Amino acid sequence: MQAVQAERYLTLMQRFAEEAGAGTPVEVTLDELAQALYCTARNAKLVLRRMEEDGWIVWQPGRGRGNRSRIEFRMEREALALDIAKALAGQGSYKQAFALLHRFGGGTPVKERFNEWLTLHFGYRSETGEDARRVDMLRLPIHVPLVTMDPAEVYFAFDAHIIRQLFDRLVAYDAKAGQVVPSLAHAWECSADATAWQFHLRRGVIFHTGHELMADDVVYTLERLRKGRSNSWLLRGVAAVEAAGPRTVKVTLAKPNRIFHRFMCSTAASILPREPLQRDEEAYWRRPSGTGPFMIQAWDEERLVLDAHPGYFNGRAHLDGVVIAIVPSGEGIDSEHCWEQLVLAHDARDQQRDQSWAKLESLLQGCSLMTWNRNKPGPQQSQSFRRAVDLLLDRSLMLRELGENRMYAARSFRPDAHSALRHVRSDAGQAETLLREAGYDGTPFTLYTRRWHERDAKWIQARCAAFGVRMDIRLMEGDECRDLNVLGEADAILYSLVFAEDEVCEIETYEQTGSFLNAHMDPALLAWAKGRIDLAVASETPEQRRFLLEEMEDRLREETQVTFLLHKRSNTTYKPELKGIALSPLGWIDFKDVWVRYGGGTAEQGQASERAEAVR
Repeated sequence: MQAVQAERYLTLMQRFAEEAGAGTPVEVTLDELAQALYCTARNAKLVLRRMEEDGWIVWQPGRGRGNRSRIEFRMEREALALDIAKALAGQGSYKQAFALLHRFGGGTPVKERFNEWLTLHFGYRSETGEDARRVDMLRLPIHVPLVTMDPAEVYFAFDAHIIRQLFDRLVAYDAKAGQVVPSLAHAWECSADATAWQFHLRRGVIFHTGHELMADDVVYTLERLRKGRSNSWLLRGVAAVEAAGPRTVKVTLAKPNRIFHRFMCSTAASILPREPLQRDEEAYWRRPSGTGPFMIQAWDEERLVLDAHPGYFNGRAHLDGVVIAIVPSGEGIDSEHCWEQLVLAHDARDQQRDQSWAKLESLLQGCSLMTWNRNKPGPQQSQSFRRAVDLLLDRSLMLRELGENRMYAARSFRPDAHSALRHVRSDAGQAETLLREAGYDGTPFTLYTRRWHERDAKWIQARCAAFGVRMDIRLMEGDECRDLNVLGEADAILYSLVFAEDEVCEIETYEQTGSFLNAHMDPALLAWAKGRIDLAVASETPEQRRFLLEEMEDRLREETQVTFLLHKRSNTTYKPELKGIALSPLGWIDFKDVWVRYGGGTAEQGQASERAEAVR
């Protein structure tokens, strides 16, 4: 109610006292006030009475015919807008807070002041819960909307990260050790020819709904995944899935796959609860539940609130909860701040980074790239044209001019030991020769991308224009990027790939329905690639698999099906009191193991350590 009244007050002040400001009476009629509030004169009187009772205005109604009324606004516009925006943000209504500031804060520093406050609002802090206990919470702003929480439809890294907080897989991949480790399954085995796999489930694994994980849940999940889902590719070689006992699942394959257990590490293979999905799937996805370390407490278009799962089989999270605020793009914290990078013990009086802060940096296993649509008419149908654009894009120049988290020139999906030294060739002279060879007549090609790649897209556009190649940019919004019709309209798509599970993610890039590469590949090339994938997964040694996968990558490069651009890094800077910080392969901070070491300082320092800031 307070926010509604504040919006009415600000509306009237903006309309009738924009120049006079607070403290100066202005003449106005009741009808004019009612018109500004889009209500009747009777309702306008009720609004004025409430504002007067709260001390916001002084209202002097006109006496007699022809006498105008007077209204004096007592509250300063900036202060009120800031207070109400803070209150809305505190309630989780971030979009409403930004909308209010956008409408009433123009021409004032109120938006900048709100951004400063918002920066301190986010981060790690201890709070008093409803039962008066101290709870440790992590508040994080994001500009990336959640597209889906359905593992069978997951495509983007942020979606995958959230899904991994809610769900578990049969097994997990330990990237450091380079091996598959137990998760929901405590043991597994496969036949000598790698066509039959069995997974043995742990006892006592509890879903957020309270029931125990059984083989039927796994069978239901995998059968659901097999049927027309974006990630059905994961089970392309599966002939049958069955329960071989209450806690044993048997998977029979049509062809050998010696890394099928690696496939089961994929986010898409996250295990779902059978009963609630069969009862009402639509209702289930409004508040999905799994076996993961966190469970959903609230979820709407403005925020996602996660509570720690107290019965998590792999150890309860140290955090009590996580609040993820969906902040409108271009609003809120500025581009200098990034939610996955946390600073503990931020004190507003001392905003300089201390030399004692720890720094964690990781080179992402992936790259930014452009994929060319070989399935529609346009200049990109010519390989000479595609090669010309590749040669025009000087990666070294791109790195110097764009900087930030861009690290090395890319000539393949993932970086290697030589990436820092590698120079990817650019040659404007040869590019111009190839454009003539292609018969390029100045027809523009359209590059599709998402908003967070817009800066890279504009650099590419300017670089192409300098050599007479016209390019239009089209930003994909929301889940447009999963619409096959939209993808089919693009001449090229600019995006980034991040591999969570090395070889399996690489295979996914080719096979996933709705993958940009899959949607744009020449059909003959795609059929050839799938044949090579079958050979790779049947290979008896990692070296054989790597050879076949690199052969596929080489052909992508030779045919200029894709233009590899840059490798990027993810980094985190944080106070040493904040423990358990680790970047997942997807480039996000894993929530489960984050904790704070209390003690060892004064009371004032202890209070400061409960404040945090999200920074880049």
